[in-house]
Amino acid sequence: MIDPSSIGSDGIERGVGAPVPIEAWPDRLDAACSGRSFLRRAVVVRETGSTQDVARGRAAGDVVVAWRQTSGRGRDGRTWADTGLGGVAITAVASVRGSWIALAAGVAAAEAIERVAPSITVGLKWPNDLMIEGRKVGGVLIERDGDASLIGIGINVSQPSFGGELSERATSLAMAGATVDRLALLEALVPALDRQLAAGEAAAIDAFRARDMLRGRMVRLRWGGAIVEGRVESIDPLVSIRIRTPAGPVDVDASTARIESFR
Repeated sequence: MIDPSSIGSDGIERGVGAPVPIEAWPDRLDAACSGRSFLRRAVVVRETGSTQDVARGRAAGDVVVAWRQTSGRGRDGRTWADTGLGGVAITAVASVRGSWIALAAGVAAAEAIERVAPSITVGLKWPNDLMIEGRKVGGVLIERDGDASLIGIGINVSQPSFGGELSERATSLAMAGATVDRLALLEALVPALDRQLAAGEAAAIDAFRARDMLRGRMVRLRWGGAIVEGRVESIDPLVSIRIRTPAGPVDVDASTARIESFR
């Protein structure tokens, strides 16, 4: 369905590839939801600050997709810049709970990107970043809404460049050499996310470990008011990160540590 209040006079996508009218999105995304275990109905809005806000209070199974998201948010209250029509923003309302959902969502997003852009390999930087060649191409945000989880995913698709501090850290599928249609990416993402949710916690952890791009790298992270620097020996993504420091190994609580830099 399209939220009627969200439709403006301009219903044509001006991203990459052939123009796709917004009116085509609900039917195609509903088809992507058909027969799924957790994601059952698409709700397309023309513009919103954050799909997380539109999704809050909606029924489990709804998948909120924005034609344009102007002020999405990330972990720890961070904000995402307005990406215009250059990215995808989606929030799935799912009747599942647990810290592992963030891992499942990251794996699903990576799989969807690689499906529509086979030349690209996506790694996952604990806990919620999608990475291409050391730069962030997207992220995951999980929030609770009663007994449901709001699973938010944002991916940079067709931006040709980023300014300011993002110029050193961010990338898009276009910058990585792939021409991708936003709707095609969403059509790949919905079933991938549903599969990962259905597979459960153990499968999500295994799939995350296969894409983990921090193991073996030098990192600087903040934990309990202190800075820990060293090489990542292992990650149990729901429990702890083992860092080899000059003073010996340190097991850092995965739920409270914040990675500041890596190399």
